[in-house]
This record gives sequence, C-alpha cells and structure tokens, in this order.
Amino acid sequence: MDTNKRILFIAENDQNFLIKAMIKSLSDAGYSVQTVQPEVYQVTMIERRADFPRLFIIYLEGSENKYERFYSYIKQLITEPGTGRHLFLIGNPAEISTAYKILPATCVTLAFQRPVNTEDLLRGLHSVSAEYRLEEEKRERSVFSDIDPGRRTILLVDDDVVLLRAMQRWFSKRFNAFAVSSGIEMVAFLKKTQVDLVLLDYEMPVMSGLDAFQMIKGEPATADIPVIFLTGTDDKKTVMAMIAAKPAGFFLKVMPPVILVQKVVDFFERPDVPVAHPQKKHSLAPYDLNYAEEPEELTPLEDIGVL
Repeated sequence: MDTNKRILFIAENDQNFLIKAMIKSLSDAGYSVQTVQPEVYQVTMIERRADFPRLFIIYLEGSENKYERFYSYIKQLITEPGTGRHLFLIGNPAEISTAYKILPATCVTLAFQRPVNTEDLLRGLHSVSAEYRLEEEKRERSVFSDIDPGRRTILLVDDDVVLLRAMQRWFSKRFNAFAVSSGIEMVAFLKKTQVDLVLLDYEMPVMSGLDAFQMIKGEPATADIPVIFLTGTDDKKTVMAMIAAKPAGFFLKVMPPVILVQKVVDFFERPDVPVAHPQKKHSLAPYDLNYAEEPEELTPLEDIGVL
C-alpha cells in the first residue's frame, strides 16, 4: 500500500473503545493503520522499512511529561527533510498544550480535541494524502502560467466552495486571484507561490481562520504577507478576537462584490502597505463600478470599518 495511506497510530492503550472505533473508521476509509505505544524502541523497529508510514497520529493521554524523550524522537522523524511526514495530535487542551512544549507547532499538521469528530480527522488526512498532493502538483504547474506580473496576486481562503468560486471570478477581473478551501491547502500554496494579500475566512472547520493566520505569521517566509479576515459573524467576542490577532483588516460577509473588490484595490494604495514585488508595475486604477455579476452570483459582504 502507498505509504501516504499508511498511518502509525501511537497510543498508550490501543484497546480503548474510542480508539478502536477510530481505527475502524480509518480502515474503512482506505487507510492501513499500525498501532504502537509511545516508546522509541517500538517505532525504531519499523522505521527502516520501505513502507514506513508518513502519517502519524498521537493519541495523548494523561501527563505527557513522561513521554518527553519519545516526543523529541518523533520531532526528528517529522522534520527529517524530504520525507513528507505529517503529525496529528488528539487530546484535551491541557494535553495538547503540554505536547506543544516539546513538539513545535510547525511540526504538527493538525491538533484535535477529544472527543474528535472522525470526519474532521479524515478531511485532514485526505488533504495530505497522495491524491491531494498529485492534484496540488497539477494546480501548481498551471498557477505560474496564469500569473500576470503586472497585477497584484491574492489568495482567497474559504470553506464555502460556492462563495469561493464566485469571489475568484470577481477578483480575477482585477488581480491574479487564486482560491483554496482550507487552511491546510493555504499553507501548501504559500510554500510555492508568492502572494501580496490573503483574504481569509475566519470561521472554518478543521483549521480555523485564526489558526491559519497564526501559521502565516509564525513562518518567516510568510510573516509579512497582509491578511484580511472575512467573517459572517459580527458579535463582540468574534470581533474582539479578530482585532486581538492584528490582521490587516476584516470584512463582514454582506458587502456587494463590486465594493469588496474596490476596497482591496484601495487597500493596496495605502501608504503603509509595502510593495511585495517592486519589479512589478501594478496598475491600480479604480475597479469598473458598472460591472455587476448575475443576481444569483451575488454574495454580499460588508465592510465593518477596520480598513
């Protein structure tokens, strides 16, 4: 079996009912699951095999301090260049927080709180499977041929595929506009493609917009990319959380498309926005206010005054 469909499931008690049910769901979804305890010697026994898994799931249980040596070893496996390995954590908030003291966030593809929704876990696994990477490679080959050096490049990130496709059409009339439907896809895209702005949905499953934002800002290669949140919720708690993250701005999803595009044009004309690629000759003429999508395509978005 393809190593990208093999999982090393690490748990202290693989006879736990919830773990057994999870492994069955993974197997039913086409994954080959091998279980080991959090012991270095158990992993080293299979490490040199040609079919050594590239997907790791650690089911955290209890105090993780006693596993410090094991997690340091896992960190080395995950960060080994050219292996394409991915690590997923499952645990309660305290267990995950303790694990992060040994395993940097950059080593962890996704972390799930118990009880985990198996569908969410499967979506995360599928996104880094061989099929996903193949599709991503095809898309990457076409990306660079589609980039106009005279335009700004923006990346749209939203789990609502219908809205995402509509936004890509709106912005493509003015920018190099690319679209992905998850934070995981966003991270993969930004590793290969330079962008001038990310428009990021704040409410997303699996990896939230805030988590995705923190990943962008946590990597030196992407830390300077401006990020504007898109949100459908304007309650005080959500607004304060977004402001605390210090994005370049945020919009509520009730603004007409033509205004949204013009707001992004205006954003790039702000004196505090750096020119990411000085060699480009960007044309920032106002957007055509006479343009309008068909009525069924209009998904309103409303500026809430941050920009």
